[in-house]
Amino acid sequence: MTDHHPRYCSRTLVRGSTSASADETTETLADPVADPMALDNSRPPPKTKATLAQPPNIEWSLWAELGFLVVASHIVQLGDDGTRFDYRKEGGQDILFPFFRLSTDLKFKGRHTVVFLYQPLKLSGETVLTEDTVFDGIVFPADTAVNSTYGFPFWRISYLYDFLRRAGDEASVGFSLQIRNATITFTSADGMLRADRRDVGPVPALKFRGRWGFESGVWWGAEVDGIYAPISVINGSSSEVTGALLDASLRVGYDFTNRISGFFNVRYLGGGAVGDENNPDPQSDGFTKNWLHFVTVSLGVEFRAVSR
Repeated sequence: MTDHHPRYCSRTLVRGSTSASADETTETLADPVADPMALDNSRPPPKTKATLAQPPNIEWSLWAELGFLVVASHIVQLGDDGTRFDYRKEGGQDILFPFFRLSTDLKFKGRHTVVFLYQPLKLSGETVLTEDTVFDGIVFPADTAVNSTYGFPFWRISYLYDFLRRAGDEASVGFSLQIRNATITFTSADGMLRADRRDVGPVPALKFRGRWGFESGVWWGAEVDGIYAPISVINGSSSEVTGALLDASLRVGYDFTNRISGFFNVRYLGGGAVGDENNPDPQSDGFTKNWLHFVTVSLGVEFRAVSR
């Protein structure tokens, strides 16, 4: 049948014999033949049932995404007298890079969710410089073959509070703490010239996540982590650096069963920092300018391992 709404039929139970005034009691019974959901528990319940259902006390989900990353824009400047270097035009980042992401959710009583995420991110490029280029006071002459590496893997833990508290839908707000692990490296092909920066530190952010499902099993969702603030406000240091982060995605998915969903995801991942570090390396004056704008396209899967 194509109608997924529950249907009901009335049956009359007659007590007594043949008297027309016999006591009659009418009860309404669900017809399992007319209600396909009564026979197939592998599919999620209809929206009307999901809305009224009591959420599980504990839900544990695993998420994975696999796709590609496009560099829309990426510039870096190391040192006050450093060259403004365009990774996309001059650093070999004008290609597609592999992208994947892993995360896990633990939700309590339909309200409180803890999310742990790991995002590997490493972009490598090869180029021949068309002009003299300066990184942290080191001059790379024109026509030098250069290998560049930009690494920005991060770990993120988040807390979310869900205002809807109903199965299949979500409207949550909260906060995140991200640990950045940044590496910027430029090395001449002969190994004679090298400039690099390394940085590890916390990045707090605000977080929003939403999801809306339909009785057909199709759903759409959105997720945003973001902040813009001076580094001194973020971690209490005296560095005169302003940083920003925005990780925003839109996705559409389908619930294949009560445990497994697949989805298509488009994400913007951007941010950066500009300013003077408080304790730079000896060969550097500490000035950094680094802004990036990435777009990712991926397919993902959600596995709901525990729901009770």
